[in-house]
Amino acid sequence: MKDITAVLKAVLKHRNIPRLNLLGWSWGCALMSITTVQNPDKVARLMLHAPSWIRTQPPLFNSEGPVHAYRLVSKAAARERWLNGVPEHKKAELIPAGWFEQWSDAMWATDPDSGKHNPPLLRAPNGTLADTCEFWMNGKALYDPAEITVPVLIAVGEWDHDTPPALVQTIFPLLVNSPGKRLVQLAEGTHHMMFEKNRLELFKTVQAFLDEGLTPSS
Repeated sequence: MKDITAVLKAVLKHRNIPRLNLLGWSWGCALMSITTVQNPDKVARLMLHAPSWIRTQPPLFNSEGPVHAYRLVSKAAARERWLNGVPEHKKAELIPAGWFEQWSDAMWATDPDSGKHNPPLLRAPNGTLADTCEFWMNGKALYDPAEITVPVLIAVGEWDHDTPPALVQTIFPLLVNSPGKRLVQLAEGTHHMMFEKNRLELFKTVQAFLDEGLTPSS
């Protein structure tokens, strides 16, 4: 949070502007929400794509036993989890041809030890899983939505199994002090919708929300 706040203040100073729009995805939604709560005078609008919240259903990972620093993930396992919940007849067309391969090649290249395994395995940090086990699964929220006083957009794909629409919808009524809040469920999208064929629907939804905060030029 100190890093994000430092960047926020640096950008405001560099651009000589009073406020910024903040965008978060998945675990980053909690970070951006906390930043907004702590800096209400520096944030114009807050956009949350697939935010986490208190869980009543078990997560997609095995929460038994200790949570280690990282887990080893194969490309095949990553693709299977990505497409979890997508109807079988829709899986082949959801991700544009070649995109998963480009994404996974770039992602696995960030781990210098990935090539030591056959097939290559990525060391994926478990910080998000630790937060889920310690907080979200124990009825503990990392922030209070009622403390957010700027317009908020929440967007989620209908096939998101990491942060399902039913989970995300529980946040919306808690945003009691957010003017102009809105919740949008987007068709045929997963937790990684920004990489999928319907990504432009997500982009347009976000852009329209952010444009509302612009002051017309004289």
